[in-house]
Amino acid sequence: MVTDEHDRIFEDFERENGFSAMPEVVSEVLFALQSSRTTMHEIGEIIKRDPGFATRLIQYVNSGAYLTANPASSIDQAVRIIGLGPLKGLCLGIPVFSRYKHVLGVREIWAHSRATAICCQIVSEAVRFPEPDTAETAGLLHDIGKVVLAVSAGNFFLSQIQIADASKRDPDWKQEKELLGFNHCFIGGWFARKFKMPQSLVDAILWHHEYEKSRYGRDLACLCMVGDQIASAIGLTHPDDVFVDPGLVGALKHLGIDDELFRKILTHSLERVGRMVAYD
Repeated sequence: MVTDEHDRIFEDFERENGFSAMPEVVSEVLFALQSSRTTMHEIGEIIKRDPGFATRLIQYVNSGAYLTANPASSIDQAVRIIGLGPLKGLCLGIPVFSRYKHVLGVREIWAHSRATAICCQIVSEAVRFPEPDTAETAGLLHDIGKVVLAVSAGNFFLSQIQIADASKRDPDWKQEKELLGFNHCFIGGWFARKFKMPQSLVDAILWHHEYEKSRYGRDLACLCMVGDQIASAIGLTHPDDVFVDPGLVGALKHLGIDDELFRKILTHSLERVGRMVAYD
């Protein structure tokens, strides 16, 4: 039964062209990024072939995701600001969210994901995490599985929105697991594997609500959970999730974040995410 439902959701999403419907330029960028010899200029030249995608990338850079003295006005500037590390995540995330922005809940998931990427940047800097680019990508893509549910299990997703404020309701990921047999984290992990993300990033997406289960990047999964929960706590959440996970306290302890540092992270996050909201 669970397997049948899982297969149906994935088949429905692929029937919509799902993750396979990437712009040609995105496929070229992803291929180019596989080489360590690829330069930012070369990536910029590829992106320029698709004005629509190029425009969305510049908008993302200028939306508060990055602290810059002057807004990016060209693809070359945008690529330099982003860096090659997070670019893969953006090339995967932007087309999917743009394609399904008309679907109920997807705009909110995208706003939450962008805010989480910002919060993960801030947390990684505060705890001196050695791979801040990977942390940012994890934040951006951690809820990509929710898009699949919104598109291919719309009735279920709508039912979760309708009961989001019900008393004594379990968090979204637990509800999904109980009712479907799997959750958006599992779908996100499948997505990350499909596009050959590093195993630590796969783990962060798969276990961002249960970082203790991560085998390949527990600190990254924990950091992603903290970024996710901060984004939710300051109001950038999606319609089927109104909870701040009680596990946040343990996650902060795992990363060595005390009360004073947490206040600084929260203040910085409010400022940066506020800039993003103001831009929107």
